[in-house]
Amino acid sequence: MRPSRLWLWTLSLLFVLATGAPTFVHSQRVAGASQTPRHGRRVRTPPTTSVGFAFRGRLRRGVLLEESPTLRYAGEYREGGNFYGTSELVNLLQRAAAQVARRLPGARLSIGELSRRNGGPISGHRSHQNGRDVDIAFYMRDARERAFDPFGFANFDRNGHGLAPNESLTFDDARNWELVSRLVSDADARVQYIFVAETLKQRLLRTARRRHASRRILERAEAVMVQPTHGHPHRNHFHVRIYCPPADRPLCEDREPFHAWYPGTPPRAPHADDAAAGEE
Repeated sequence: MRPSRLWLWTLSLLFVLATGAPTFVHSQRVAGASQTPRHGRRVRTPPTTSVGFAFRGRLRRGVLLEESPTLRYAGEYREGGNFYGTSELVNLLQRAAAQVARRLPGARLSIGELSRRNGGPISGHRSHQNGRDVDIAFYMRDARERAFDPFGFANFDRNGHGLAPNESLTFDDARNWELVSRLVSDADARVQYIFVAETLKQRLLRTARRRHASRRILERAEAVMVQPTHGHPHRNHFHVRIYCPPADRPLCEDREPFHAWYPGTPPRAPHADDAAAGEE
């Protein structure tokens, strides 16, 4: 008896599935590093690669840091579009912003610049060249004690008062400390530096003690918060730098200091240059 057309179709389908022959099913997924976008659903993206030094490097397949209910671009930097980084840095910022908002609701993290999509020099910066640097505006409050979303960065004095022309603003001690604590305690992206003025560093450490921060977090924060030895004192923003992701080495290159939480084995011949070289 001659087989039916349905039977022949079934046999053909079984042959395709067994041999791995091409089918009409198309997958949008690409193997690589995972990324958590603003809606929390994890997607697959090609892995990013940070190349060279933070002040002399480039970025392969940079990941765009997207705005979300807890994170925004500072208006002054929106047009430049330099919001690309390694997947490690982008995910760190998304996690930290969400964690601060969960602990202290009502404010969004305001982002300055990361890197260009393919890295390289950016006007106004010595570093920010390979996706491992980000400028972050301080959390701040207005004259009515409400969370304030700044257009740009605002300078603050040792007492947390805004300097001209932002005298009505105050430094948000609690949220800024919560941000620092989340950054330095992250297990996936290891922070090397948080450049910030010494007066504000001491203010943040006092806040940490009042909020009963753990000794481990205090020690890390004290180690990574640094006022640059020259150039911009960072009274108006945090400049955060993470270490090279282990998978990016040796293409990605770190400089000392190599803290105890450095991921992996430090380079055998660390550079002995100024620790804050290329900070801005």
